[in-house]
Amino acid sequence: MKGEYMPEKRRDNKGRILKTGESQKKNGQYIYQYTNSFGERKVIYSWKLVTTDKVPAGKREDVSLREKIKEIERKLEQELIITGQNMTVLQLVQKYIGQKTGVKDNTRNNYNFVINYICLFDYLFISSQMTAKPYFIGSTGILLLW
Repeated sequence: MKGEYMPEKRRDNKGRILKTGESQKKNGQYIYQYTNSFGERKVIYSWKLVTTDKVPAGKREDVSLREKIKEIERKLEQELIITGQNMTVLQLVQKYIGQKTGVKDNTRNNYNFVINYICLFDYLFISSQMTAKPYFIGSTGILLLW
């Protein structure tokens, strides 16, 4: 291995190795850059990398960067945000129903009725050209984003 170039891992000013997407500004603030579900670049900031770090004097107390990253990854993994591109209304309803847990039998039957109605509508009126708009599926239900 002698003579081969081995890139050095990125480290913060305390000598800790930074993960992919993480970096540190000259003033000591930590940054995480990621791409959201819509393909937009987003940046989050924190004065602490991990929960045990102390916030510099005069700076606001906040959640650590790694905790914020875990929350973002959890949301992206659960696919709470659906872009709606090339997604039919039926697929959107099925996605919404698939995320519901602890639903009673009568409610499940009503969901199946709606799915059957949409399938019939698709068959009769060729609504495959109808695509869903971007929605946010949360605990309160479906919300149109724009």
